Amino acid sequence: MKRFSCYVDVERFLGEPVKELAQFLCCLRRGKRFEVILSVAEFLKKVNKTGDFYQFKNSGEKTKFMEKLPLSDEEKKVLWKLISRFFLKHCENSSGIEIPQNDLISLRKGRLFEEIIYRIGPARKWKVDLVSMHCQPMLNGKKVEIKCRERTISGKNLDVVFWGKHYIEGYECKSNVAFFIQLGTGHNERARKIRDKIRYLNQLAAFLKKNFREVEITLASFAPDRNYEKFIPVIKEWISQCGDERLHFKIKTIEDILKEVE
Repeated sequence: MKRFSCYVDVERFLGEPVKELAQFLCCLRRGKRFEVILSVAEFLKKVNKTGDFYQFKNSGEKTKFMEKLPLSDEEKKVLWKLISRFFLKHCENSSGIEIPQNDLISLRKGRLFEEIIYRIGPARKWKVDLVSMHCQPMLNGKKVEIKCRERTISGKNLDVVFWGKHYIEGYECKSNVAFFIQLGTGHNERARKIRDKIRYLNQLAAFLKKNFREVEITLASFAPDRNYEKFIPVIKEWISQCGDERLHFKIKTIEDILKEVE
């Protein structure tokens, strides 16, 4: 019998502001949770830097944002305090050097989405026994080798993976999938890595589907809109270089995911 597992090389930086905000959002009652997480996701799509945050805070936009939330006054106070810490609390790297705040905010946005996916759990909870963050897939105790024709494109992580005996549900989490793919159309090293990550997701999904009964690999977007759809032909062009232009992974927004688990 084929056995799936995860190899975790290095745990990524998360930080208390991310954990606290994720915990608050995911512990809300289900009726509130869906609407509040979507509102925060939409807010984070528009507010990217400390300057954006101060402008939002000091304008009438903050009042409009808070009024729309289905929360008590006390819950709103707690949420805004957590959002403020998310944007304003400083942090140092492992060498003790302070991380530029706007870089830190960008990092925290990605980690927040991963933590939310981890906490709200898999779409089919009854099929899942184990969960891992930052997972390099393994088959029967060996790292899975993924190739694009003759070129090896392994050694990459999935952000969150849930699995059971015959079931694998994996997520690659991005703040905004449309922006991520658009960056991949460039000509620099970062763009090349993005194209390889897309190819990796597709080749990995195809490989796992040959070995397990139920597999769903998802490129997930914290941005609620579906602007990524216009990039589907671009994605198919990238993956066709591996000899197969069929999409073996799915693309979903935070709204799609919340509807599955609510």
